[in-house]
Amino acid sequence: MRRNVLLAGAAATLAAVVACATSEEETASLDLDAGVDGVDGVATIVDASSPEVVDAATGPDVSVPVWSACNDFGWCETKLPDPNLTFIDVWPFVDRAFAVAQSDTLGTKVLEWTEAAQAWSYIDDDTQNAYVSGQYAGKMYAPGENEVYFTTAPGIVYHGTRASVSAPFKWESTRLPYEGPVFADRDPGRAWSVPAGALLRYAPALGVIGTSADDVYAWYGNQVFRRVSEDGGPPTWTSEFVSQGTSAPSGPTNESFYIFNASRGDPNGSDELWFVGGHGPTDATKGYIGCPTLFRRTPSGTSAILDFTYSNGKCTTKPGTIQPRIKRELPGYGMIDVPIQPTGWATTVAPVAPGAAIVIIDNAQSWYYVDTTAKVARYNYLDGISPPVSVWSPLIHSVVRVDDRLWFSGHGIVVGSEIKPDAWTNGLGIGTPESYAQAGTGTGALLEKTSVAMQGRYLNEPLYQVRGSSTSPTKNLWAVGNRYALHKKTP
Repeated sequence: MRRNVLLAGAAATLAAVVACATSEEETASLDLDAGVDGVDGVATIVDASSPEVVDAATGPDVSVPVWSACNDFGWCETKLPDPNLTFIDVWPFVDRAFAVAQSDTLGTKVLEWTEAAQAWSYIDDDTQNAYVSGQYAGKMYAPGENEVYFTTAPGIVYHGTRASVSAPFKWESTRLPYEGPVFADRDPGRAWSVPAGALLRYAPALGVIGTSADDVYAWYGNQVFRRVSEDGGPPTWTSEFVSQGTSAPSGPTNESFYIFNASRGDPNGSDELWFVGGHGPTDATKGYIGCPTLFRRTPSGTSAILDFTYSNGKCTTKPGTIQPRIKRELPGYGMIDVPIQPTGWATTVAPVAPGAAIVIIDNAQSWYYVDTTAKVARYNYLDGISPPVSVWSPLIHSVVRVDDRLWFSGHGIVVGSEIKPDAWTNGLGIGTPESYAQAGTGTGALLEKTSVAMQGRYLNEPLYQVRGSSTSPTKNLWAVGNRYALHKKTP
């Protein structure tokens, strides 16, 4: 019942904005920090008996993982070579998957799982853990079953190839340059944040993405690189764009600029890439405080879609980018449509149509549907789930598109959704039939319920990435995170 609890203070704030917007639409905007309908800053009341709860198992799992069979929803634990691995990313194929993980004792490790062996094994040569390297891992990309890219600190891209699936990988590495602002108190490859009442969280600004084996990109800090070969020479990483260059020099002088994640465009013929990140200062106790960014790359170049000027804790939309808006029905005012100013970092993005994507900011259940053709950046909400963590913890860590579905992973949860851009243009979000009936609004995209509870208990661990390969009508999904790599192949 999260979505339907709107505290009086938040309602008053929204009413004041509406009253102001009625006469001064261009200057009025809603500050998310003031709190509205499920966003940070509002006390959220959760009814434990709500019919929308996805994961109905009781009690948190605080024990060391114990090997078990699959659960009733078809999610199966896979056996790890070491118990203290934190999986950061996974890249699946029909009969195998690759993953990158990190560990306080092992550093960065790269693994392969095969259907035949039903087990994970290490495939790296451990050179990534040389002195001052391997402290943390970034995102990975595998164009095929015999080629893998992964990233590790400090800004190093590894490229591995093999002659066949039975041959060992041969690895080469490149350290990407950093050409942004340098500060003694922060790492250009990883931001950190401690939101009010929440635990410490990190966001690596390091990874690889591609559209094919011949079109591969990496990012580190504030810059995106492309792997190209000139005049028949060996491929090198050349600068594609710098996120700092898209920002006017009007923000604070101690701003850092980051690219946190990327996604390929719509699978139905799109030739675009999406990059998300953020920029802003770093507070000594709160960590990163700033504004989210969204960039779209097409054959004609890279453009800023969402970008803001940061000042005194506020984010103001920059000219030439899309102004985010919220559409809600407010008692006494009817349906309102006003500007909204998000703050925080953007760490995950997924395509829904050519020129359109959804962006999650600050790991929250709230998200934005962005349509570059319609010039829309609409606030939406992921309803009908109740993660087994406090409302101040990071809830959503990843979102990806697999065929005609979206899949989300978070702390102890994995959920799916149909893709419904028309509903998202109107802010109807994702939910269950019960949650929409209770809200009394139109119906948005319907939630696909599943559970990653193991042995009858909540999985009280973060699942940092969900991905899948196209094997319709069956599923081939992976959800990986701290001490777990879960696999689902059932319909």
